[in-house]
This record gives sequence, structure tokens and C-alpha cells, in this order.
Amino acid sequence: MVSQVTAGRKNCLRYELACEKGALAWNSENPEELWIGRRGGPNELLMRDPSILSGPARAAVGVPGGHAEGYADTFKQHFRAFYGYIAKGDFSAPPPFATFLDGHREVVLCEAVLESHRKGAWVRVEGVEA
Repeated sequence: MVSQVTAGRKNCLRYELACEKGALAWNSENPEELWIGRRGGPNELLMRDPSILSGPARAAVGVPGGHAEGYADTFKQHFRAFYGYIAKGDFSAPPPFATFLDGHREVVLCEAVLESHRKGAWVRVEGVEA
């Protein structure tokens, strides 16, 4: 969910993954927290901590734990990933950053969402193959 018009929200971006045995939720207005829901156990609120991240995830962190990563850090990390990819010179490796193809897929998906809304029905999403 993305909203710049919901009363009281300040450019809110939320992701939620709901699965059979658990769920994850992240909200850009509380970017240091990841909510983990469990069907068979207690829920958990995980705070961002670079010391427990995997190597690839840790490489995207710009500040130590306890210091909030901000909106501008998104762009810094994107360019760091882009220039690191160029420096490695292995252009057959999957890029660790969003590409023009990713942008195209996003536009196709947004257009399908709008079409679905206008029709009031499900629509087939075309042109987003991997």
C-alpha cells in the first residue's frame, strides 16, 4: 500500500507478506522495525541491527545499529550498489539494484491496478516476465 493522500499519513509505504504459518509487515513511517507474525508462537518486533544481517543485506546498511537510515540513504545505497557492480565488471551477474526493466514492470503493474479499478474486476498482467 502506498499513500500520499490518506489523512494523517506522510507518504506511507507498507509491505505485508501473509503466508500459511507466518507473516511479515514493514511500514516506511517506522523503517527500523519489521513485524513478524507467527501462527504457532508469539509475534515479534525485530529492530534493524546490522550485526545480525547476512553479508548482502549488511552491504546495504550505511549506519550502525541505533542510527536511523533515512530517505536519502536509499539513493546513496542504490548508487553504491550500481558503482560497485560496474567496478566488479561482471555484467553477466544479476544487478543488485533496480534496472530499467524493473521500472517497466512497475509501470505495467500500476497500469493493471488502474485498469482493474476502472473495470471493477481482475485483469491479466502482461509484460512482466522475469
